[in-house]
Amino acid sequence: MAESAASPIGVPAKTNNMEKKKVYLASSMEPVFRGFIREAAETLRKKFDVYVPMDNFIPNAWDYPNNEWGLMVFQNDVAAIEDSDYVVVLNYGRTRTTAGCSWEAGYAYALRKKVFVVDVNPCPDEPFVTSLMVENGRYATIEGLKGLAEYDWENLPKTRTMYEQK
Repeated sequence: MAESAASPIGVPAKTNNMEKKKVYLASSMEPVFRGFIREAAETLRKKFDVYVPMDNFIPNAWDYPNNEWGLMVFQNDVAAIEDSDYVVVLNYGRTRTTAGCSWEAGYAYALRKKVFVVDVNPCPDEPFVTSLMVENGRYATIEGLKGLAEYDWENLPKTRTMYEQK
């Protein structure tokens, strides 16, 4: 029997769609990386509900001392990681990925979340060296933003990187 789009008042309409999984998008926040973050968020939003920390809004933020504002940002981000199904980390290499981004990846790993590391080399003419802790604390490594767009989110293959790890 075909399902109807209409439903009695007060009764939710039946759908065949599963609720979207939630993704926390971790990245270094330097301005040079903002384009990568936006592209990754746009790609992920085709399939997921995506939390992007740089879009975090603290009402009346300028009214707070920096340390109080920082604590509010931290608490919001921690809650978003805890609420996520997956954490996607944009990894720009060992010397360009910030401590905050690495902390988010490690916290997600400690919570037993699936962590997907997207290796994005912002300087293709330089060797890409990655953190062994981030790379080995992940469920899968994805090569670049094109790889993120093509990743098989239905079967979740465990892929690895061949980049040097230190």
